Amino acid sequence: MPCTLTLSILSESQEGDIGNDWKYELKAKVYSGAMTGQDAIAVPKHNLDSGTNQAPPGPPAPVVIPAGESGAEIKVELRLAAEEVDLLQNDTGEKSVDIHLTCPAPGADPVVDEREISVGVTEAPSGIGNAVLKLQIRMELANA
Repeated sequence: MPCTLTLSILSESQEGDIGNDWKYELKAKVYSGAMTGQDAIAVPKHNLDSGTNQAPPGPPAPVVIPAGESGAEIKVELRLAAEEVDLLQNDTGEKSVDIHLTCPAPGADPVVDEREISVGVTEAPSGIGNAVLKLQIRMELANA
């Protein structure tokens, strides 16, 4: 029985001194041996003040990615690319993480994994300021 991964962004926050105009993209690739699917959630430019924790604008729709067969071990590669938008040169940062999960057995309840992914961003070109963007994400593995 095929299994799917539903990826969603629950909340966003940032701490830092480089500005409050942010945009980012969270890309996911899913492997069960070979790659079974990929997708991304892009969040357009919006205000996110330092110390604020909020739902991303929209909020963006979750993405559903094929994840292999029921009971299979999978690897989820997540890549978060963030930009603090400036007039002349955007401040950027990128972070990749691999997460290993197991699809539920046939007839079993979905597997839910909630976690934080963060990325550091440094003021460009001076390097004087910096910030950390944090996302709370949810991954749900369910049988189709």
